[in-house]
Order: sequence, then C-alpha cells, then structure tokens
Amino acid sequence: MLKTIIKMRKAAAPTPPADIDGVRVVPNGRARRLSLRVDAKLGDVVLTWPKRTSLKSAERFVRDNKDWIEKHRAKLTPARTFAAGDAVSVGGKTYIIRHETGRGLARLAGDALVVHGDAAHIHRRVRDFLKAEALRQLSALSHEKSASLGLKPSSVRVLDPKSRWGSCGADGRLMYSWRLILAPADVMDYLVAHEVAHRVHMNHGPAFWRLCASLTTNAKASRHWLNEHGKTLMAWK
Repeated sequence: MLKTIIKMRKAAAPTPPADIDGVRVVPNGRARRLSLRVDAKLGDVVLTWPKRTSLKSAERFVRDNKDWIEKHRAKLTPARTFAAGDAVSVGGKTYIIRHETGRGLARLAGDALVVHGDAAHIHRRVRDFLKAEALRQLSALSHEKSASLGLKPSSVRVLDPKSRWGSCGADGRLMYSWRLILAPADVMDYLVAHEVAHRVHMNHGPAFWRLCASLTTNAKASRHWLNEHGKTLMAWK
C-alpha cells in the first residue's frame, strides 16, 4: 500500500495588533519573550512582541502587569486637565475656556469655548466637545483625501490611544487620537495624509512617503512638531 506523505506547513506567525489596551505593540523577531519597557522618546510604556506570540497570551501579559504599567506611566509627564480660563487650540485656532452657569451644550462663541454646568465637570465637558470636533474635522479630511485617490470613504473613529496618533486597518478603517484636534492644523492634516496613504501602501517604503507628501503640505515640519510637542499633547487626560 502506498503511503501518502503530507508535508505540514508551518503555521503563519500571527500579525500583532497596533496596541493592546492602549499599550503600543513593538514587534521584535529576535526577542525571546514578551516584555514591557518605557520608551523615553515616545513617552509611554511599550510591549515587545516576539515572533509567533499569540494574541491571547499578549493580552493576558498586559492585564497581569497593569499595576506596573500604571506605576511607570505615572512617572512620565503628569496628566493635564482643562479648566476655566485656559487657552485651548481647536483645529489650529486658540480659544479661552469660559464657564457659564445653567444648562447648555458646549460651543465655540467668538474667541471662547463656552461650557455650562457644574464647575467640577468642566474638564469632562471640554474633552467631550473636543472629541466630537475631532471626529468631525478628521472625518472630513479623511474623506477628502481618500476621494482624491479615487478611494471610497472609509469609516473613521476617534479613540483614546496612549501611544499612537492614528492607524489604518487592512480593511481601510481609520483611527485617530482625539488629541490631534489640539495640534496645529498642518499637523492634523499631515496625520490624516499619513493614514490615508496607508490605504494604498501598508508599509513605510519610499512609495508610501512620496504619496504621503503629495497629500499634505508640511510633512517634514509636522513630523518635527510631533517629535518636539507630542509628549505634551499626549499628556491631556
């Protein structure tokens, strides 16, 4: 009887996610085990992901080390909160936070960002307004730049990642940090161009950078701004 020999193919290594519970994932094929470290340049904790790590084990590792993560994050730039009288940039324009009693939706009025309600809730109300405004402006930019490439509008989400400004999924879905609304308009435009360019090139090769540069006006200056001020921007709670 002839024996059929079946060659078993090695299972493909799982693709690591961009982050796990807000902790940025850094793939490293030479690493032997999962580990956490503080990235001084990034200003946050990152997770080293060895080759062939399972998502389940990585998620468990992050959960088991939650106290360590929070302890080391606490040593970084102190969290910043919004208060009445503060100047805040919204899409590249500066407004002064003004608190008014009574009920009403947060809104821009002249050179003020007006918030109502209990003074103890000013930070939350300002942040909620900024998240909504970030979604509005980032969605508009994303759809505009996608359309310029002949791509259908992709879904856009605004979340609260602690270690990255944005991401583009293999399905074309775009995600941004709400804190981008606090950056200069050119910087926000660059970040959108960066993620939209990933809809064509899922890498950081020369073709990607050429396309990215064609979608915005100040790519180099914007990257420099983020290197200089990104840590401070990420400190907003």
